[in-house]
Amino acid sequence: MKTVHLIFTLLIGLASGCQQLDLVPISQKSVEGFYKTETHINQAVLGCYNGLRNAWVTSQTSYMLTEARTDNTFQGTAYDDGPINRFDVTPTLPSLATAWNLYYNNINRSNRILEAVGTIDMAADKRKQYEGEAKFARALFYFDLVRLFGGVPKVTTSLSIDESYKLTRASIEEIYDLIVSDLTEAANLLPATYDNANKGRATKWAAKGYLGKVYVFRSGYPLKKAEWTKAKDAFEEVIKSGEFEFFDNYDNIYSHQFEGGKQQVFSLLFKTGASGQGNPFPTRNASNDVAPVPVAQGGLPFGGSPFNLFLSNDLLNSFEPGDKRKTSAIRESWLHKSGQAITTLPTSQKYQNGPVTVANDWDIDWIALGYTDVLMMYAESLNEIGYSASGEAFQILNNVRKRAGLAPKTAADVPDQASFRLWMEKERRAEFCFENLRWFDLVRTDRALDVMKAFLTQYNLGGNVKSRDQYLFPIPQSVRDVTPAITQNPGY
Repeated sequence: MKTVHLIFTLLIGLASGCQQLDLVPISQKSVEGFYKTETHINQAVLGCYNGLRNAWVTSQTSYMLTEARTDNTFQGTAYDDGPINRFDVTPTLPSLATAWNLYYNNINRSNRILEAVGTIDMAADKRKQYEGEAKFARALFYFDLVRLFGGVPKVTTSLSIDESYKLTRASIEEIYDLIVSDLTEAANLLPATYDNANKGRATKWAAKGYLGKVYVFRSGYPLKKAEWTKAKDAFEEVIKSGEFEFFDNYDNIYSHQFEGGKQQVFSLLFKTGASGQGNPFPTRNASNDVAPVPVAQGGLPFGGSPFNLFLSNDLLNSFEPGDKRKTSAIRESWLHKSGQAITTLPTSQKYQNGPVTVANDWDIDWIALGYTDVLMMYAESLNEIGYSASGEAFQILNNVRKRAGLAPKTAADVPDQASFRLWMEKERRAEFCFENLRWFDLVRTDRALDVMKAFLTQYNLGGNVKSRDQYLFPIPQSVRDVTPAITQNPGY
């Protein structure tokens, strides 16, 4: 296979569908003879959801380029997350090419769907749904790409090999404009709800929620477009829809018993014992030396993984005394294979519940966009529009604290807009640790340089954090080698 195929695969493999759609996994299919029927389009759309699962959960790069980049972890040097955590990244790092190829392969799938969906005989409502799902997925793939790499090639149609060789980078703003356009159209095309047989597909509320999130990011670094009112309006539609609920118990958010519930705006579905359709997250984030016994006995069924996150003392010490989120999210004591109790190497224990048949194959869904996240970004938008110690933004964050078992904050604690921003940063860190959100939060608030320099200084590595250029990862060397024009535009 030519190297260029690693950049924009023109013969794609349609991956298996998701649990909620009850389809037999789809084997590798070539483009020839495909995209000809409604069944083909539906299968390709399911491939988009599988692509999101790969990008956000299944692939090792999902946490290496995000959670491992932050002060929540201090990683060893054996894998790619080591240099990523230490700000010692070069274009040859394998995870960069892995992520790049994964995203563009799935963007290509979305483009193929959009090119074909209008040519096939099907009911108008199904055509709208499939088009909306393809645009929703394409927007989310580009949303990650622009936050990881900055300006990237803007590809909205199928490409020939010759065309792919000549690609250049669009600007960050151009990519964000595409994302906003896709999500806006998706929100207008997608249904508000589905029947149980199609549960898990993207709804108009998922598109609206992500649209608000995109406005939050466009309002921050580097674009600083101050679109807080647009963000507020999008989140408000989700909140007022009546489809979602703020859970009173933090543990229940991540419980198998309540998966698919009203605390989830958009989730990726997994199923154990279904040809590799299980969730690897619970196993991957447990120590490789954990005893293969039930959680209640201090271990983890089938053991852990050498790829587990090594949690930082900085994260452990960041929780206020009595914060229930710490005990929910972090296992500070676990049973070693030898039978010894380990208390010096804490690990993540989010999502470690539900059926599991083999390692890396848990029946627990991944919350891609939670209702609490929507509420907190809504509160952030309100604060940016105008600080108020007696307003809804304060109430939302204090509700989050109440659920965590903490006392409410007052104007004496948070006297101004800037103080609220830091409060929000602290609550989001505690609320969403290990969910691959903190790095992006630190960059959009332009706090990553200061926070990570101070963090790595504790390990005599503060000098590795040099400038805001490190907010973005370099374009992979394999891409530079076959598309020289891609380096001619810095992408800003």
